[in-house]
Amino acid sequence: MKSKNKSEWILMVHLLPPKPTNLRVRIWRKLNNLGAVAIKNSVYVLPFNEKTHEDFEWLRQEIETAGGEANVFRAESVEGTADEEIIDIFRRERDKDFSKIAAEFDALAGAVKEQKQNNHLTAERIKNYETELGKLHSELERIKAVDFFVASVQKTAVASFKRAQKILRVNFDSSRKVSPASGANFLSRSDYQGKRWVTRLNMHIDRLASAWLIKRFIDERPKFYFVVESEKVTGAIHFDMFEAEFTHAGEDCTFETLLNRFGLTDNAALREIAEIVHDIDLKDGKFNRLEAVGLDATIRGLSKLLRDDRKLLAQCGFIFDGLYEQFSANIESPIKQSNAEGERND
Repeated sequence: MKSKNKSEWILMVHLLPPKPTNLRVRIWRKLNNLGAVAIKNSVYVLPFNEKTHEDFEWLRQEIETAGGEANVFRAESVEGTADEEIIDIFRRERDKDFSKIAAEFDALAGAVKEQKQNNHLTAERIKNYETELGKLHSELERIKAVDFFVASVQKTAVASFKRAQKILRVNFDSSRKVSPASGANFLSRSDYQGKRWVTRLNMHIDRLASAWLIKRFIDERPKFYFVVESEKVTGAIHFDMFEAEFTHAGEDCTFETLLNRFGLTDNAALREIAEIVHDIDLKDGKFNRLEAVGLDATIRGLSKLLRDDRKLLAQCGFIFDGLYEQFSANIESPIKQSNAEGERND
């Protein structure tokens, strides 16, 4: 009988082709962002859970698409390496990450103090520092999310962030824009009405956001079905699955793929949501959206509470509706908002 305290691992073994030359760096960065550690040459490990398994599977697919080889498997132990040794490797790696980010917070705080003392702290510089602090905070939250075994330096890094935040009294502004696609041959939404849409069981951010997008902006009468990874439904449209009609494309998550294919990228509010979904799903820090951490935690909590994909989709629909309305309001009246802020500062 397996002990409740016994660790379980998910391992990836890969072999990368010599070209493209940037593939090795790209895969290394993604492994690092996932929090994976190397225990042998080209053998990476994560604590096993549904999400880490899914992350490795997506990476395996990317490696194989690029012409490499990769295998993912679950194990209760790793030959030649005790669980305690693996956990110690995780903690050491996260301690390095936390030490580096703490030093950057401290350097930012020191620079602000120095410029303030010398009367060089202009409004433009404060704005730049706030932007930098926001990026560093996103990186801190990313590291915390993959600190699976509570590294000792985490508290130091959080304290450094709070000191820098206090000095700046920062109001985070995460309204970053992406340019809409142009020159594309978009799919007609009229051809996708009343369809059966199929995705994998145990939905998380990309599948939930994509299903919401389908229901609200693509198909007015969708019927959703949830299946195991390898199952296909004849005559249905599959999304966010291996070899699906709509799934990850290049560096885009499925939500972004749907926006591009149906010509929805001119909708600024949807682009805002796409950035958040991308950062949560792909963990590459591309947009540094501060909302990503909170939305990810909220959806994970609802998933544990409801344990039913259909109920989860219904509840998360309200969340995405709220995000859409808020972003739409922000985009529609930026001048009004700017004037109101100016009046408050007078």
